Parts: sequence; structure tokens; C-alpha cells
Amino acid sequence: MSYKYEFIMGDPTLPIKTIIHSVDGFDFHWHDKVEIILVLEGSVNVSIGKEVYLLQENDLVLINSNELHSTRRTKDENVLLALQIDPEFYKGSYPMFKNIVFNCKSYLSEICDDDKFNTIRCYIANIVWTLNKKNKGYELIIGSYLYLLAGHLINNFQYEIIESKMEETNDKDIIRINNILNYVNENFEKNITLKEVSEKEHLNYHFLSHFIKDKIGMSFQDYLNTVRLNNGVNLLVNSEYTITNIASISGFPSVNSFNRLFKKEYNRSPSEYRQVLVRSNHETFKGRKESKKIGTYLDVNRNDALKKLYKYLSLSTIKDEDTSIGGSDVKIISIDGNNEGNDLIHYWNKMITFGRASEGLRNNFQLQLRELQSEVGFDYIRFHGIFMDEMMIYNISNKGKVEYNWSYVDNLFDLFKEVNIKPFIELSFMPSELKSTEDTVFFWKGNISPPKDINLWTSLVKELIKHCINRYGLKEVETWYFEVWNEPEYEYFFWAGSKEEYFNFYKNTTLAIKSISGKLKVGGPAITHGTILTSSYLQDFLSYCNNNDILLDFVSLHIYPEYISLDDMDISLFNNMDSRAKLEMAPSLKKIYTDKDNTLNTLNIVNNKILEELNYKPEINVTEWNASSLHGNFIHDTSYVAAFIIKNVLQCIGATTSLGYWTFTDLMEENKLGISSFHGGFGLLNKEGLKKPSYYAYYLLSKLGDKVIDQGEDYIITKKDESIQILAYNYVYFDDLFLHGDESALTHKERYLIYEEKPVKEIKFSIKNIAGYYKITKYKLNRESGSVFDKWIELGATENMTKEELKYLQGKSQPEIEVSELKLLGEYNNKINVPVHGVELIILEKRV
Repeated sequence: MSYKYEFIMGDPTLPIKTIIHSVDGFDFHWHDKVEIILVLEGSVNVSIGKEVYLLQENDLVLINSNELHSTRRTKDENVLLALQIDPEFYKGSYPMFKNIVFNCKSYLSEICDDDKFNTIRCYIANIVWTLNKKNKGYELIIGSYLYLLAGHLINNFQYEIIESKMEETNDKDIIRINNILNYVNENFEKNITLKEVSEKEHLNYHFLSHFIKDKIGMSFQDYLNTVRLNNGVNLLVNSEYTITNIASISGFPSVNSFNRLFKKEYNRSPSEYRQVLVRSNHETFKGRKESKKIGTYLDVNRNDALKKLYKYLSLSTIKDEDTSIGGSDVKIISIDGNNEGNDLIHYWNKMITFGRASEGLRNNFQLQLRELQSEVGFDYIRFHGIFMDEMMIYNISNKGKVEYNWSYVDNLFDLFKEVNIKPFIELSFMPSELKSTEDTVFFWKGNISPPKDINLWTSLVKELIKHCINRYGLKEVETWYFEVWNEPEYEYFFWAGSKEEYFNFYKNTTLAIKSISGKLKVGGPAITHGTILTSSYLQDFLSYCNNNDILLDFVSLHIYPEYISLDDMDISLFNNMDSRAKLEMAPSLKKIYTDKDNTLNTLNIVNNKILEELNYKPEINVTEWNASSLHGNFIHDTSYVAAFIIKNVLQCIGATTSLGYWTFTDLMEENKLGISSFHGGFGLLNKEGLKKPSYYAYYLLSKLGDKVIDQGEDYIITKKDESIQILAYNYVYFDDLFLHGDESALTHKERYLIYEEKPVKEIKFSIKNIAGYYKITKYKLNRESGSVFDKWIELGATENMTKEELKYLQGKSQPEIEVSELKLLGEYNNKINVPVHGVELIILEKRV
């Protein structure tokens, strides 16, 4: 007899409460609020007094104040939205509102009345949206919608006004029926009867029988059976009692009566229901303890349900408000152009990444890498799968002898040398000849097992390094990096062994590499920030290295704004999944979002742990980092990521050696190649080579100088020789609803409704002691200029684009550039207005 509440949106200062939930049983209640129930998905039975109605998807009903009502599940799953309004809100402007009884039931209306019900749905959608966004003055906006809603009800629906005497009578009846129902709820397991209740209430037996039927729409016995049945269902789901015991505990006179009522309600016997429950729990792994509960809200898609609500919003109006809400955020900056500043190392250009080694052998991949290096230029490139079978390195001859083939490795590393980038080699995955288990991950089935023989593994590693030294020279290879494995803390996802096995594996691999040259750079453990924040894995690893005299050249880690919780994972079930099933399961696992300063906070934690455990300071290399850890997350293609990159890069200066963006291209196949041109791939470039806003973020960062003369929360001013660079951005983070897991406002074509709403950022700056002729170049990167996704939407979101269409988007989706020349007489003043998700760069270049 309970609601399965998912979340409640409210504010103690507001006269409303919004509840999104599912009904998994039966519940009678009443309250002094006006309540509108809207079915977002499935169906539900609603009883108002003695009338029972079936509400299906999109139906709504208004429950008047102090009106006894109930909700009861059908055989369908369901998602409901309940908006409760305190009628006292209207007391000052419309005192009689609290005495009005409306007749507002969409399922009883004619088709011609659809518009007046859609208006109610629109007001509800806007109230939910406004509660979520909480913009400045949102309380007033919600108040206006409540007045509009009340006015709409009064002018478009039948109603009557209850007199005070009738109201008093109704109140007495409600109190009486509530007492009766509470008595049943508290004593259902006993042999209670209507006669017993009539004596307790001092009422005539026949009068009470008609009274109950009139008020709740069912007989006393039917209500008692429903309460007992709900308890029985709960015990079936959450206990191991026998069917006979459950019938007895729930108050049924016999197991046969329990079986009969159960089958009538659920169309199967209790034992069949339990068998389905057990089978469902094993066949559909959700990664949550609650997943064993069938027929509840946890089995339905809340995001899809809310999309049906949000269709009543005027999305174009919302988008217009995104850049203008609340006026402007004004900042005034004044600096001295003679300031020499502090050194700025372009650490963000140290590393870029891509998927797996064999992808680097393809022509379209190589074309994108060449362009990236010519326009931005990175020092190192990190990747998976150097030892995978498709690289054809490890071979066994007919005589059983190990033979190495370095052809593909040479092709890949020669490409790197040609485009002036060095390899950051992640030593994974296990070649099939050395695997100890069949465990794999990803579409291309990278084997994640420890080696069957550690000596064969270390021989392979040493032979790779020796070959590279012979081809490229010892001094060159000593500048490379060797990372031991990838995310080994995710046992049976990326490492089919224990933590202790990984530590031993790391030690043997490091010793093998260092046996060739002590100057070769080796590090790990390449674990995620979620592991760092929630476990002792990093401390244990550092302690292990310290205790075993293993010198760490660098500590590697991965940082994303969210991580996947594996706390409740059934490992034995997970182990039996193939790689495809593991990937399909991952999005349904619980995602925990961190705060907007997560990158810096994580780096500070890592730096502190290193100081605590080691007596020296190794490098810190973030070998995976992005605005989301999930392939196919639509935010990856948007302007948000450009501001995300710049904000975090500037914030983390001095906290890390590198911040390796994952990945530079959408040409990767962990989940097969994305079908849409803008499928939410990780890359700076999409699969056709179109440059996303994230690409241009690095392009603009590469133009900064080598001295910092001023820096604030949303800007940096640098200097190189006599030229000055001013970079400003307007970063906003996800809104509360998205952070709590609701992705319903993020769709293939609409991708900007999941963020906090903030104003345009106005920055006025004055640079003094600057004179001479200057070339002024201004770059604007925002949704209007430099966002290929937004231009693609304007084009019609076409797929399988022609060469003409691709060329058009290439030309239309670049940052706006303005160039002028000025003679400065000692001071430069200017003002820029940066929209949300926008970035602007001004370069003052001294001319002779």
C-alpha cells in the first residue's frame, strides 16, 4: 500500500510539491491540497469517492482539496506526475478558490476539448522545468503559472462552490472513513470483520457497509483483501517465506483464497510470479540491488516518460532565454602591460589520445592526425592495444618458437615521428597466445586477462623496447612513456584478476623495462577518479611501490565528471557476460556525478596522497579526460565542451603534468563506429573530420603566450614578447535534474537544456603602459560561430552527407575572426560579451 517515490521537486517557500513516482499497489488517502495527476507512462486506476477511473498515458485528473482518492496499479507499469497545490496560495486574490470543486478529467472529455487539457499539461511542464532550473526569480515565474492555471480552470471547466456546512459534513465523513481504513491497515493480519468495525465506530452494520462503499467505491471485504494482497506481494518480492506462510502472515483465511485473489489481480499464481521474479533478476542485470523488484518504477524509463512531459514546453522560447536570463554578469579588469608575469607551461598540449593501435593504420585516421598536429600540435599520443592480435606482433612458428613481427608497429610509430608526436604506450591488451582466460572487452574483444606466464609477457615487453631503440635510438625512446595496463580496478571489465595480481604484474613489467635502461619512463596504475575518491586503491598502489623499491616515474589516472558505481554489482553474473553485454549493461549502472571542480579536486587529492606515501614527486599524467566517460553522450558534440576544456585546463595549471583529452577523433570502435555524424563520440573531430567546438578550444589555447600576467575565475591574460593574449570563457555546469540522473531533456537534436541558466558574461578590461602599432585579432567561439553541431541542425540534421554538404559545414563552423590595426598611445580599453558556452580570445600583436 505504498507509492514508489522517485524524486520530489519542491521548495519550502513555494505552495507546490511535484512528485514523480510509480504506483506498485494500492493506497487510499486525502489531503487539503489540490492535486493534478498526469500519467506519463503506462496506466493506473484512480478512485475518487465511489467512482473508479482508468487513466492511460497522457490522461490527467484533478483531485480537489479534501477529496478522498486512491491509486491502484494495473497490469501495466506506470509513471505518474503529481502536482500538489496549496489552495491557500489563492487566498489573497481569490478567497473562494479553496471551496471550489472542479470537474477536470481528461479521459471523460470529447476530442474537441483536447486544447484545454493540453494547456494544463503545458503549465505543469513549465512548472516542473522552472523548478528544475531555479533561475533568478523562479519563485515569481512559478507563481505566475499557478495563477494562469487557476484562471484557466475557472474559465474552462465546470465547478461548484461548497458551502461551509457541506464542507463540515464532508470533513466529518473523511475523518470517519480515514479512521476505518487506518484500523484495517493496522490489523489486516487479524480476523477482522465489518461487524467488529461497526461496533467500534458505534454505527449500524448496514449503514456502515453502504457508507464505506459510497466513500471508497468498494466493499469493506474488497478493501481488506486488497490490503492483504499488497502485503503478500511485498513478502513475495522481499522475503523467502513459503507461499503458505505468506498467506497466513497476510491474514488470508487459507492459501487457496490467497492464490485465487492473486491470480485474479496478476494473471498468474504467486509461485509463478516468484519464478518470473527470479528469472528476471538473473536475465536482466541492472547493476542495482533494487532491480529484483519487478513491476516498479525502477523497471520503466523515466527519461522517456519526462520527454513526453517536456514536449509541451515551448523549446524555442527556452533557448532564447538561455543567453539573456538575468541580464549580464559584469567584470572589470585592469592590468599593467609592463608586467613580466609568471612562466606558463602549455601542459595541455603535452598529450592527446586515441582508441587502439590498429586504428592508427587507417588513412582517414592519419589525415585527421596530420591536420591536428599542423594546427594545434601535441607532444605525446596515448592509445590502447599495442599487443593485440590485430597488430600481429606475437607469433608461434611451426616449431613452437616465438617470432615477433614489428611491421605494423613500425608503420604506426613512423607516422608519429613524421607528424612530430611521441608515443605514450599503454601496455595492453593481452595477445591470445599469452592469455590466461577468455575474458574480453569492447567490440574488438581486447583480452583483459593476466598472462599465463609472466616471463613470456616480460620478454614481449622487452623485445618491443629493444626493437624501438634499434629503430629510433636509445635517447629518443627514453623520452617516451610506458603505462602498465588500463583501469585494473575494474575487475572483469578491464582486468580479469585481483588487485594483488595487478600489483605483481606491474612490478614485473616495470623491472623488465628498467632492466634495459633506468631512464625509461614507466608508470601506472591508470585508475579512475571514482576509485580514487571512494577506495584506498591509490594509497595501496603507492605503498606497494614504496615497499618494493619500485621507482614511479609517473602516476597515471583518468578523470571524468561522472563515474559508474559498481558497489552493488553481482561479479559472478558479470563475469559470465560477453564483452558486448558488458558494454550494453554499463549505461544502466548507477552514474554518480561530481561537482564542476572535480578535475582540480581530484588532482589535489592525488598530489596529497603522493606526498603522504612517497618521499619523492613523480609526474602526474591524466591519460584519459573528457566532459563525459560515456560513449554516445550527446554533450560531446556541443559548445559546452569547449568551455569545459578551457575552464579546467586553466584551473589546473600546476596541478598535473598532462591532461590527456580522450580522444582526438570519433574514429574509434569501442562500441562500433557511430552511425550519425554527431552521435556523441568522444572526439575533437567527428568521423568525417569536421571540427567540433572542443577542437577549437585547443586551437585557441595554443595561441596563449608563455607568461601569465593576470588570471581570474573566467579569464587569463598572457604575454609573449611584446604581444598580449586575453582569453575569456562563460562556463556553466549541468543542472540539478541532470546531475540526479534525468537525461530526458538531452536528445539527438536538442542538447542545451540540461545546464544551469546563467547570463551573458560582460568583461571590461584596460591594459595600461602599452604603446605602438598593434594588430588586434579577435576570435569568437560559441554556438553561432565555431559549433559544427549547431550548424548541422540548421542544415536539417541530415545524415550520410554529400561532399558538398560536408564542405559547407567545414566553411560555416569556424570561430568568427575580426582583424584590425590600432595605434595605441599608452592604454588599450575594450569590452567583450561572452554568451553561455562561449569563448573569446583577443590577441594584441606588436607591429614594427
